[in-house]
Parts: sequence; structure tokens; C-alpha cells
Amino acid sequence: TPPQTHPRAAMATRSGFAVWAACLVAAATQLFNQGIRSAFLPSPGVAPRPPPQASPQAAAPSPAPPAASLLAAAAVAGAAAAARRAQRPRVAVADGRKEVVAVKERSEEEVAEDVAVSAGSSGGATLTPSNEFSIERMSRRMWTKADSWHVHAVSGGVHTVIGFVYLVDIIIGDIVRLNGGQWSEHVPLDWVLASMVFGAINAVSGLQPSLLPRPFENLPQLLGFGKDGNLQAAGFVNTAGFYFFLTYQSLRVLPSYPEWLMPFDGLFSAVTFVSIFHAIFIINSWVARGKLSQGFAIGMSLPLLLNCPVSLHLLFQGQSWVEQLTAIYPGWPAVFFSANYSIAWAGSMVTLVLSLYERKVCDLTQRLLLTVFLGAVCFTPILLRAKLLIPQWFEGDWMVMLTLNPPSM
Repeated sequence: TPPQTHPRAAMATRSGFAVWAACLVAAATQLFNQGIRSAFLPSPGVAPRPPPQASPQAAAPSPAPPAASLLAAAAVAGAAAAARRAQRPRVAVADGRKEVVAVKERSEEEVAEDVAVSAGSSGGATLTPSNEFSIERMSRRMWTKADSWHVHAVSGGVHTVIGFVYLVDIIIGDIVRLNGGQWSEHVPLDWVLASMVFGAINAVSGLQPSLLPRPFENLPQLLGFGKDGNLQAAGFVNTAGFYFFLTYQSLRVLPSYPEWLMPFDGLFSAVTFVSIFHAIFIINSWVARGKLSQGFAIGMSLPLLLNCPVSLHLLFQGQSWVEQLTAIYPGWPAVFFSANYSIAWAGSMVTLVLSLYERKVCDLTQRLLLTVFLGAVCFTPILLRAKLLIPQWFEGDWMVMLTLNPPSM
């Protein structure tokens, strides 16, 4: 039996619509008078819900506020009401069965922040989207109740800070050494290994169902399969998988890598191949949905294939391949370790930037600039370290750099 609507709730609903209507009429009037052709309004994806009724004590007369203040109060009240309505579960009917669909929780402050009201010189008010990047805004949006015990936020913060300092230290140190100077590294290896542990915790905790983009009802849909596959959630899952196999490959070439783990090279390599081709599948699925061009998809997929030689060598040769390359290029383990670490760190940063964008902490332009900056931070140390420790790769052995096939000694 459908629930009965309480008369007071119906009255509040009509009041909520009245607030929004007044807000829109005031905005349209001001825009028309000022000759503005367009304006940014809050996203219509969330239906409004009535604001809370004012108490009788608040009905006392007061001096009339300016138009901008009235519009600001109406916008904030409407946004807060929309937040409460967005948090209420919806009832979906499928195959004759009623089903409660959970909606991702957003606080009233979070929704209200999406609207900025500014007063013009003529006394009018303008509604604009408020997604300017700031540390305070980022802390409020990223420190969410959906993250159990805030494990994802804390581990990600530690991994981000140590990784950034480590990569910048490599860039500065290698530039100094390439120019004949002296430089001592400031980030010990133990710190880097600790950041890997925090990165692993961050990757696993990022798979909390409350943090993954909705909707998904089963594992295939979560992985992006089927016409209703959630490609956004699948991308986060795939990035977590990438972090683990890149971290494994980084540690695999170290002299201290445990011997008892070496027999698992085949299993880890197989998982790596699955992750690579799953990522390519996700990219091309975006093409099929018209969200990505085929040329750009090819450009994104080809770099992923560069890891295939590594997986093939570990699958069929294992430790003998590591020993052969190390004997020919003594600096190769250090280059390979830092290269895979930086790529894994870049994957974590990409998910961070996407989360910032999805939670409206940054806009599209800021997301692009952050991505380019992180790309420079991650790929610059790879080339510098290779130039410093394996100069032969830039003096005729460039095919070894791509295929990692040990040349004849």
C-alpha cells in the first residue's frame, strides 16, 4: 500500500516550489534588465524539496533586506531543501516489484556550496556555479562520511605527500647530477616502501561500495560489462588493479625481493594481462557510447601495451631475466623501480583528480591542468633517471628500453 502524504508535508512541498519559483523569477528579471544573455543555474538533476518552516518567533517584522540578500537566502534555502530531498531513498518499480533505491548522501552544505550568489553594482544578484578550487572546499568534500573511518582519505594523503616529495627529489637530483653536480637523496627507501603500503590501503579502501560511482547491482555491471555496465566504477576498480601489479613489478627487481614469492610470477603476470585488456575494454566502451573518439581511445590504449613485454618476460623467464638485464645495465633495477612507482603513483593521482571533479571541487579546466601537471611530475623522472643510470639506451640501445630484451653480452 503506497504511503499517505501528510497534509503538512504537502503544504511544505508547495512552499518549497514557491521559494524556487520566486528565486527563478527574480534572477530572470535581473538578467533581463541587465541585458545578460545567459546565466549558470544549479544543476537540475536534483529535484527540490521544501525548506523547513519558520518558527512563529521568526515572524517578527524587520527592515526589508536588499534584493541580492533575498535572492541569496532563497537560493541557499532551495539548495538545502534539495539536499534533504536528494538524501531520501527513491522507490523504483521493476517487474511489478517495488524496490528501494539508495541515493548517494550529500550534505546540505555540499549542495548549497554549488550555488554562489553575488550582488551586482546595480543592486541585482547573479547565480553562478561555485566550484572554484580551494583547500577548505576540498577538505570538506573529500572528508566524507561515506569513507569508513576515513581510511581512504588518510592513506591517500600519506601516499600522495611521500610520493610527490620522492619524485620531485629524483627530478632535482638527476638534473644536478647530469650537469656534473653532487646530490644526496632526501627520501629514504624505507619511506618509499611505506608509501607503497599506504597506497595499497588507499587502493583497497577506494573500493568501498559507498565510494564507488552508482549504479551497479552485480559484479559484471561493476566491471563495466553489458549495456548497463558502470564504466565509471569499472575505471576505479581497474585503476586499483593497476596499482597492485605496478607495485609488484617495482619490487620484483629489487635484490631483497623474497625468493618464496618468485614462483608466483606467472600468476601475477596473468593478472597484469587481465588488467591491461580490461582497461582497453573500458576505454573502447566509452567510444561505443559516444563519449570518446576512436583516435583518442587508441592513443590512450597504446601506452598500456608497453607493459606487455615486462609481463611476458616475468611469465616465461622470471628471475633469469632480471639477472641478465642487471648484469648488462647495473642501474636498471633503480630505473625500473622508480619508473613503475611513478606510474602507479600517477594512477592514484588520476583517481584523486577525477574524485575532485566529480565532487565539484574543481572545474573541467582545472582538472585538465592538474592532469598535465601530474603527468609532468610522473614521467619526467623516468627519462631523467634512465638518462643518468642507463645512458646506453640513448646511444643506440633504444629498442632495449622498449622491449627490455637483454642484448647479447
